[in-house]
Amino acid sequence: MLLGRRTALKLAAVGAASPLSAFAQDTALRIVVPFGAGSGTDNTARVFAEAMRQATGRTVMVDDKPGGGTTIGSLEVSRAKPDGSTVLYTTGGHTTNAVLIRKLPYDPVEGFTAITMMTRSQGFALIVAGNSRFKTIEEYLAAARAEPGKITYGSSGIGNTTHVVGELFCRSAKVQLTHVPYKSTPIADAMAGTIDSFFVSPSLVMPHLQAGKLRALGISSARRAPQLPDTPTFGEHGIEADIPAWSGFWGPPKMPPAIVESLYQSIMKAAREKSFETYTHNNGGEIVGMPPAEFGAYVASEIERYRKVLPPLGIQVD
Repeated sequence: MLLGRRTALKLAAVGAASPLSAFAQDTALRIVVPFGAGSGTDNTARVFAEAMRQATGRTVMVDDKPGGGTTIGSLEVSRAKPDGSTVLYTTGGHTTNAVLIRKLPYDPVEGFTAITMMTRSQGFALIVAGNSRFKTIEEYLAAARAEPGKITYGSSGIGNTTHVVGELFCRSAKVQLTHVPYKSTPIADAMAGTIDSFFVSPSLVMPHLQAGKLRALGISSARRAPQLPDTPTFGEHGIEADIPAWSGFWGPPKMPPAIVESLYQSIMKAAREKSFETYTHNNGGEIVGMPPAEFGAYVASEIERYRKVLPPLGIQVD
């Protein structure tokens, strides 16, 4: 049977790409997470890794490389071989770091190959311990205004999105809070009462919220989160402090298109596994699956937007 010219060209392209695609699928995959073990991003990566093993049969390892405001792990991936064996899994903080860190050790756009925005969640929530004296955002704001600088909030590091949202919150609400940066995550200290509060994507702490170990006082999204229907938005109190909360995958720079596409398809196959879909939904997130080219353009546009939005906050990371 004679094939049409278009079909023949497609088959030829697949045939030319297959050695690279096969290599990307057959080798072990190392997912570098630039946060510490037990962080929400680490937990999500591990659930995803198991889903990918089930969906593709590929060996998948999660390698936590915290520190440097996520730059240590990110730099390692930027320097890795572009052979499909190493990828970076991190948050939208990748785009804010591009503006806030003066001596960034890599190019946030050209130093990586965008693969996909995998998940997105309902903004950032203001979180306190389950036994905190603050039961509502009104009580929190009243105390912050009565005791300037006394109330603390933790973040996952200076310049991290959890810090940026905190400063946007302070500026809009006209309150003074004391920032406490962490190398990884402030969750444990918040539950222990060492710090008063922190800002985080609710998808990363949903089990603690459901168990009553933590309490959400407010959320930055435009609408109330379906999983937190009783938690008011910041906007209901006239506060604007929204930074998109999402996670994504990047590879090293100059990855061959065939490997990028192979990784993207494998990631999407794993993301559709029931275990990961359920985990994402239960934690207040949604699976996005943004294609590589679109994701790359989005990252570049977000960095340009933050170059205008973030400097007035006065956050500077050396």
